[in-house]
Amino acid sequence: MRILKNYLYNLTNQLVNIVIPVVTIPYISRVLGPEMLGINAYANSIISYFVLIANLGISIYGNRTIAYARDSLEARSEVFWEIIFIKLIMASLAFVSLFLFLKVYGEYTEYIYMYSILIFATAVDISWFFAGLEDFRKIVIRNIFVKIFSFLLIFLLVKSGDDLLFYILIISLSNFLGNFALWGSLKAHIKKIRIKQMHISLHFYPILILFLPQVASSVFMTLNKILLANISNISEVGFFDNSDKIIRILLTILVSIGTVIFPRLANSYKKGDIETVKNFLKISFDISSFLSFPFAIGLIVVSSSFSSVFFGDSFGGIELVISILALELIFMGWSSNLGNQFLVAINESKGLTISLIFAIIVVFLSSLFLLPIYGAKGAAITSVLGELIILLVQLYFVRKHLSLVEIFSDTYKFIIASLVMGIVIYYFGELFNDGLIKLFFQVIIGFGVYMSLLFLLKPRFYYLVLSKFRG
Repeated sequence: MRILKNYLYNLTNQLVNIVIPVVTIPYISRVLGPEMLGINAYANSIISYFVLIANLGISIYGNRTIAYARDSLEARSEVFWEIIFIKLIMASLAFVSLFLFLKVYGEYTEYIYMYSILIFATAVDISWFFAGLEDFRKIVIRNIFVKIFSFLLIFLLVKSGDDLLFYILIISLSNFLGNFALWGSLKAHIKKIRIKQMHISLHFYPILILFLPQVASSVFMTLNKILLANISNISEVGFFDNSDKIIRILLTILVSIGTVIFPRLANSYKKGDIETVKNFLKISFDISSFLSFPFAIGLIVVSSSFSSVFFGDSFGGIELVISILALELIFMGWSSNLGNQFLVAINESKGLTISLIFAIIVVFLSSLFLLPIYGAKGAAITSVLGELIILLVQLYFVRKHLSLVEIFSDTYKFIIASLVMGIVIYYFGELFNDGLIKLFFQVIIGFGVYMSLLFLLKPRFYYLVLSKFRG
């Protein structure tokens, strides 16, 4: 019941994460235009490396460690203050490193400096603590406040391409204030400890082990944007970044159940309850398949009408970039469960790191050939290849822990339902000329067709949901 409650909290959060970008992205795309959006994406990609240094893999490690120690006030208090001490040191190091970097690198410095507020936001972020306690209510309320606050300020202050600095300030500052606000809820869950009680050195090795996949993940996610800016042009970065944002919005829905289940996976593994770990993973994996296939196929079918409604005329041609990137959703949904959830929960993050390293190599080499010719479309192809490599390597590492046949046993049902749905909404869309009306009815019809077919095919998690409602 607690997992269901936390999932509903997380789902509410994800709905806000969808609704607000649905309004802001079209507005920002039209106001800032491809070039300024490209500069924003490029500056954000640069600062992400310094934010990564400040975080040092602590979000995942802290979540897991608190999940291990949550039954003891003394233990979780010690762990909390030890991790906070490390975060403050790393945030200071990250800011000094950024300052030195910008002394050498002189391009778009004012935008990167404005984004540096995110380093301080990372330093005060304690959402990992409440996630480890499975207290998602506080995290969700914080996130909703941040999103609404930034949403209002964007429409009040960002009016043209000259307001990009205001846009970055709003995003960065709202994140800082939101993270800082969580400290007000901390007192009831921890107590003060003496400095001599702290054993900071115990955390460095496991943090570094989890830091490596985060470094690789950050490089993988930002490499295309940095290469595009240098090999192609900054406007192509804007095209790719806007397409990627659509995929990331849908991805938040895919990984929401995994976010809720992860603390339970880690806690069950710590107690030696391996069967519970496997059962939760199967549920999470099935839900990812249930969502990713219709998302991917549906997005490919509606990409043309969606792009014209969402981005406007200045982003003509972006529908092909979105259609290519849509395939990522299937691979990302699966790898999120296998790598970020299962391998990390059972202390085998080596497989996650190796999968990302292989993907980076593939993306880098393929980008050298594809980006100069195809620009954003080439970046989309390399991203899909990279996500496929991540999935294949992770499947290799989990094969000794899980039955792959059992995990994929219901996948064909989601594929069949999604393909039929795609065919129906494609031909149904031919009846309309207006893009917005066409898109609306395609989504409604697609949902109805997909759910009806699954009712007939009855995948295994259908029975789980049915039993919960009957219970």
